[in-house]
Amino acid sequence: MKNLMRLIFYAVTMTAMIAMIWFGITTDINLGRNPLRGTEFPRGRVVALPEASDGFGGMQVLSVELLNGEHRGRIIEARNIFFIDAPVNPQVGQRIIVHFDDRGDGNYTASVHSYARETSIYVIAALFLLLIIAVGGKAGLSSVYGLVFTFVTLLFLLIPAIVRGGSPAFLTILVAVLVTAVSMVSIMGFEKKTWVSIAGTFVGIAFYCLFYFAIARALRITGFNLPEMNQLMSLGFTEVSNLSQLLFSGILIASLGAVTDTSVSVASATAELAKGNVAFKPLWKSSMAMARDCVGSSANTLILAFTGTFFVTLIMFRAIDFNYTMLINRIDIAVEVLRAVSASAGMILAAPATALLGSYVYSSKSA
Repeated sequence: MKNLMRLIFYAVTMTAMIAMIWFGITTDINLGRNPLRGTEFPRGRVVALPEASDGFGGMQVLSVELLNGEHRGRIIEARNIFFIDAPVNPQVGQRIIVHFDDRGDGNYTASVHSYARETSIYVIAALFLLLIIAVGGKAGLSSVYGLVFTFVTLLFLLIPAIVRGGSPAFLTILVAVLVTAVSMVSIMGFEKKTWVSIAGTFVGIAFYCLFYFAIARALRITGFNLPEMNQLMSLGFTEVSNLSQLLFSGILIASLGAVTDTSVSVASATAELAKGNVAFKPLWKSSMAMARDCVGSSANTLILAFTGTFFVTLIMFRAIDFNYTMLINRIDIAVEVLRAVSASAGMILAAPATALLGSYVYSSKSA
């Protein structure tokens, strides 16, 4: 019976992925303000360059053979301006991405956009997935399936739906529920601990929502505090309420993995402890002892992860001997506090909730 249920599960989720990919590819997202419309980014191979450069200043003109697109095989001249934040210093024979604007009648402008990294990215991603499978075996393969489903859902469903005008907060919560359920069933199957883990994660998401809105209100954070917000508005995003929800969505996506890991760890440990036909009270105490240890390490991991994204900025503040009063009241500090505390609070409260649910489900009194 369970094997049949798993077959149905994989058939349904694979069909859902195909439908999401179709939705993402066929969705017409035209806001009318795309500054790159009409511009091509073909791959190119450097065939000649004037002189060597250290890549930290100036400009050079490269001869580049275009490798794909309408102008495949054509050799063009492309400017290569060196920027210290993203230097491209290619050698003859190296592949690059060209920013190519065809103006007709043989006229064009071309510049070096970046190194051609896509092949390396695909290889690294494939090796990473193979590593998961090699170490995790069957469970690793199931984990990879969950990762693929999550990636497809975010890229081909959530993002296009938000761009088309959907509510980011509402859609992100729905997607979080969906990918949590699919990932956990894929890894653990149709077991009691699966449902306990899913329920614990949902509790964590609910508490994250409460803490996010409470902290955002206390710190006077409107949701328009992302550096990309002005760019989004310039592209035609005019729905103010939707834009203000993007910060909420980003934090939830970033923290969902930690909440899920905590719930799975507590649920699995509770299931193992209950194998000795333990009553509710002692099982609850043992589960909570383990949950406290899990919370301590997970909270530390999550706080450090969010602090790491702000690390270079903190170094800059320290280097210029920034005034403490001015620093602690900055909006970017408030946003980082919102990220770290709301996400960690959801993860922390998911642990005792999962322990309580697991103890009730697995205790001898409820068996």
